[in-house]
Amino acid sequence: MNTEVTPFTYLLAAAIAFGFGAVPVAYTVGRLNGVNVFKVGSRQAGATNVWREVSRKHGVIVTLIDWAKGLTAILMARHLGLMGPELLIPATAAVAGHWNSPFTKFKGGDGVVTLMGASMGIVPVVVFVSLLIGTALSVSMNRKLAHPSLWGGILGYIVFISVSFQPNSGVDTNVVYGLSGIGIAIMFHSVYFHKRHREYFRSDDHTVDSESTFRQDQLG
Repeated sequence: MNTEVTPFTYLLAAAIAFGFGAVPVAYTVGRLNGVNVFKVGSRQAGATNVWREVSRKHGVIVTLIDWAKGLTAILMARHLGLMGPELLIPATAAVAGHWNSPFTKFKGGDGVVTLMGASMGIVPVVVFVSLLIGTALSVSMNRKLAHPSLWGGILGYIVFISVSFQPNSGVDTNVVYGLSGIGIAIMFHSVYFHKRHREYFRSDDHTVDSESTFRQDQLG
């Protein structure tokens, strides 16, 4: 393992993380099943949109791979010698890659799951507990909330904060603040997208649900 960290090391870690984050998993899975995720549902390349517009099975697949993208980005950065708060650099880059994938004309998704994967690589135990609770909300409220993955992420974040600031948690406060900052950026990114594309979300929900049901029936 290379432990000599230089400015180039940070750039390399960020570039690798951006590349992992930019892998268009949701878009690819959708296209393989005859669905363009940028033209249906939320018009975003995320696990939730695939879950709704393709199938639950494929939504789970996208969730796992998007999560693995973030985790792998951090593991690679650790291999390069980064540690502690330094790992916030590749974490941010992975989310940025998910937002603006050059493979899909710089379109993407919210990056909640990718951030969860990156966080798991930085503070695994605390994030694992938070992830379980947040995922439970996302799955249980998938059809009831406009953006369940985002709300699941918020709940998971609350748990993360609560546990991290407990005595002897062993979590660096700078890491907590850094991951919190990335999470807030994701929230603003999501709100901005929704405001910019209001027509996608105030359209006839019955029509969208009917089209989704018809598509899932065809896909089996």
